[in-house]
Amino acid sequence: MSRVLVTGGSMGIGRAVAVELAGRGWQVAVVARGAEALEETVASLPGEGHSAVQLDVSDPEAWPGALSGLESLDGLVCAAAVSTPIGGIGTYSPQEFKRTLEINLFGTWLAINACLPLLRESRGSVVTFSGGGATSPLPRFDAYATSKAAVVRLTENLARELAGDGVRLNSVAPGFVVTRMHDATVEAGPDAAGSGYFETTQRQVEEGGVPPERAAELVAFLLSPDAEGITGKLISAPWDPWEDEDFRARLRSEPDLATLRRIDDQFFTAARER
Repeated sequence: MSRVLVTGGSMGIGRAVAVELAGRGWQVAVVARGAEALEETVASLPGEGHSAVQLDVSDPEAWPGALSGLESLDGLVCAAAVSTPIGGIGTYSPQEFKRTLEINLFGTWLAINACLPLLRESRGSVVTFSGGGATSPLPRFDAYATSKAAVVRLTENLARELAGDGVRLNSVAPGFVVTRMHDATVEAGPDAAGSGYFETTQRQVEEGGVPPERAAELVAFLLSPDAEGITGKLISAPWDPWEDEDFRARLRSEPDLATLRRIDDQFFTAARER
């Protein structure tokens, strides 16, 4: 039976991923900070063999011990993230900016680094999460946007580095999924978050947004043998036709499709070849 570790798996998109994979027969190790939500999530998963791992993903000292009980690992999903601080530069502290990068970016790197020996052994797969600001600016969410763009680039980097080991890495853009992360935008108000994005958030929350299950289904595909040959890609769960075989073939054959690149008809190709 395949085993997967899901960070941020006790709520939001991470929990949807844990439920989806457990329903497909995976044994899921759920990683989160909150003990109560963690235990409740694991107890609710279908199937058997699931486990809870309580830790702060940004704590490098916690990872070795957390994995000591895992004899094998076929997949890793890095969903732990925060969106604060919210507001223009000068309205938040350096410590707040740094903390977001520690959780979103460093926490993703720590998880991959810690799990890599097991993933190399199984020739497993990693899925990270993009987010607002990764492919276009998201003003007033400086730390979040910066961290998510960096996560995508980290995913692309490691996909190339680990291709020879048979380890695939891809990033998922989940779309506007209504989670508690957006509560922070509503609480911040239009002055801090920006009136346009604040109104968009309110409307999406009222309309229900993109179901988290959509991202979970894409994650399940990317972890499966059906995604063999697809690596180093940023794929949108709600907008890309990732269930279409022709699109999947393009993901395998077109090196620049679904990647972060500068659009430049003069220098772009040459830069890629270096």
